[in-house]
Amino acid sequence: MKVLLADDAEVVRMLIGRFVESLGHELILAADGIEAVEYCLAERPDMVLMDMMMPRLNGPEAGRQIKAAMGAHWIPIVLITAVEEVNKLADAMEVGADDYLLKPINFRILEAKIKAIERTVELNRQVREQAFKLANYYDRAEEEKQVARHLMEQLVNRERLSDTQLHTWIAPAESLSGDLIAAARTPGQVLHLVLADGIGHGLTAALNVLPLTQPFYAMTERGFSLPDILIEMHRKVRQVLPAGRFVALAFVAVDFAKRTLEVWNGGIPELRLYGESGALLKRWPSRHLPLGIVSQDELELDLERYRFDGRANLVLCSDGLLEARNAEGEPFGAARLGLACAGYPAGEALARSIDALQDFLGDAACHDDVSLAIVDLDPDAALPLPAGEGIGKLPEMLGEVRWRYELSLGAAELKHLHTVPLIMGFISQIRPLAQAHADVFLILTELFLNALDHGLLAMSSDLKSGLDGMEYYLQERARRLAELKQGRIDIELTGHDLGERSLLRIRVSDSGPGFDHRWLQEPDSTRPSGRGIALVAALSASLRFFGNGNVVEACYLTRPSH
Repeated sequence: MKVLLADDAEVVRMLIGRFVESLGHELILAADGIEAVEYCLAERPDMVLMDMMMPRLNGPEAGRQIKAAMGAHWIPIVLITAVEEVNKLADAMEVGADDYLLKPINFRILEAKIKAIERTVELNRQVREQAFKLANYYDRAEEEKQVARHLMEQLVNRERLSDTQLHTWIAPAESLSGDLIAAARTPGQVLHLVLADGIGHGLTAALNVLPLTQPFYAMTERGFSLPDILIEMHRKVRQVLPAGRFVALAFVAVDFAKRTLEVWNGGIPELRLYGESGALLKRWPSRHLPLGIVSQDELELDLERYRFDGRANLVLCSDGLLEARNAEGEPFGAARLGLACAGYPAGEALARSIDALQDFLGDAACHDDVSLAIVDLDPDAALPLPAGEGIGKLPEMLGEVRWRYELSLGAAELKHLHTVPLIMGFISQIRPLAQAHADVFLILTELFLNALDHGLLAMSSDLKSGLDGMEYYLQERARRLAELKQGRIDIELTGHDLGERSLLRIRVSDSGPGFDHRWLQEPDSTRPSGRGIALVAALSASLRFFGNGNVVEACYLTRPSH
């Protein structure tokens, strides 16, 4: 150690100094309290031996100044004194001294005290090193959390959660949440909503849910169906996460135009639907395993479908909300959540639920991440049919064909190929159509399904009537498509330059026997707003059927460029 010895008596400095050096320590000598303070600041010794009574500055005051100057850096100070009064020694210890020795010096005791202090100094050094390492670790961890938080916000695409029909809240148990709420609209304005819950909480759990975001947003944007997106998310989870990691997830698709819900629940607490009066209309408990547990072939994709006619609130939450416990250990539970949100507008229901949870917890903290999403199922939220622009008939000459896209699909391809999303991947790269993505998707979807359902599969729209009509229609379509042996659908798209506007011509033909297409263009007050051939006619500059109805051509004009 480096030892500072301060005493105004030269003989004392010589005797004690030689003894200290004989023990193998480095020695620094000071003749009074002022020198002791100066040498401490300059040399930073490991220990100070100092006489209590010295000229210019006594030992206790010098010790106080040394302690103040060193701050958090601890230097043990031992006073050497002939004073035996307890009060004076106590005062000296209070202002800066750590121990004392009485004169005449017993060198055996001095040696023992030096060794004891040496052990303490070493322990203090180790503590300081550990504290420094912990501080560095904390700083790095905070930096990593900030990066992870920024990454989560970018991947979750929080601005899409501002959907007018959606109200959400996430409260992490730590700085990062292992719960995920993601929402986006398809080009056909179907709302896709995911509420996911990774194992645990904090950064580890947050990383569990990250693989879901890319396929969710990318495939929703291109118009893929809920089952197709689920398959890709499941594949991502199994590919990226370590063995034993999985993600509980609820996936909802809301078509406001058709007033239908599609629900898939794998490990999330039951989804609840409350009517405007507060009545519980429907429950969707978990019927599937979380993503990442079973193999790709074993993933169950059965959806539950529901038609809503009146306004209602669809409530989704993670288990962290229902299992939050107050100081008495009582869980919040689904009943309290229902009392808070049933019978209120969605935005108010969310605020009431948050207040109810906070009042219930009091000073207790949540030990798991909490997430809550409420969807306002408003039948009037569907987009109305677009108003025609009154452009009259198309120019006789459509101008030069700038590009052409052709696709011919046989029975095998129709069973497995995601036709419309495939074409939209190409359309998204055509610059003049950048602002028309949603319109083109709707036209393509309606024309393709018209050719498939009515042309090749001979489906009647009457099958959709009744309470479970849509469910039966979809099951019948799947059955007939699986049994389809032959048949073909040809799709041709051409792009034309008309100066300030561009024109997209879409021609869809099928090899079916044809059908009476006139009923498709008749007004139908029962048809949901914004769907069917009426929607295509409203969006298109022209719509024409040929032959027996198995060829249809729609021309779409972009808005004028400025």
